[in-house]
Amino acid sequence: MTIRQTPFIALLSLVAFAALPPLPAWAASVRAPASVSVPASAPVVIDEADSLSRMLKGAATGQNTGAAGVPELLRNTNRPDSVLARACRQLNDALPIEIDGETRLRRCQSVPGKHVLFQLELTNYRGPMLDLASFEVNYAAPLQRNICANRDVEILTKLGISMMFRYMTRNDRGERRVGDVYINAPICVSALR
Repeated sequence: MTIRQTPFIALLSLVAFAALPPLPAWAASVRAPASVSVPASAPVVIDEADSLSRMLKGAATGQNTGAAGVPELLRNTNRPDSVLARACRQLNDALPIEIDGETRLRRCQSVPGKHVLFQLELTNYRGPMLDLASFEVNYAAPLQRNICANRDVEILTKLGISMMFRYMTRNDRGERRVGDVYINAPICVSALR
């Protein structure tokens, strides 16, 4: 049996490979760890919802996660609402999360159009009874400043994701909405001036 060599085709493959643009910076951060053995024929599957879920958690709890790669992964998808829905489902699996002594993250919900709703419960609030109007006047602006200062929120809003933080209280008679804090890129630009 004779093996026929085709150096011309091999040369064309190398030329085609060399002509490819360099990988984006985020691609370097998505490599499999050295200790993981991946068969050469198995494609590496990256679920963009994993990193996005961590970023949503960081945005909701005020903890910067530095989730590298999420902007490029989300920007390169043609189904961002699907990715956001999966990310919220993953985050919901870990809820509730105590944010501070008075606030608990209860739910993440994605809404078509790259919107995310965070439901937060005021658990140990001891101040005067809040109504929607007083919440808007006294608390919305400072909360917007604090939320917009988070690096994860900055990245998410630059990707066109808007968020609403809905604050609720719960008592024997049920739940009551205290107020909403809206977050998007223009609001953050204004809040951080």
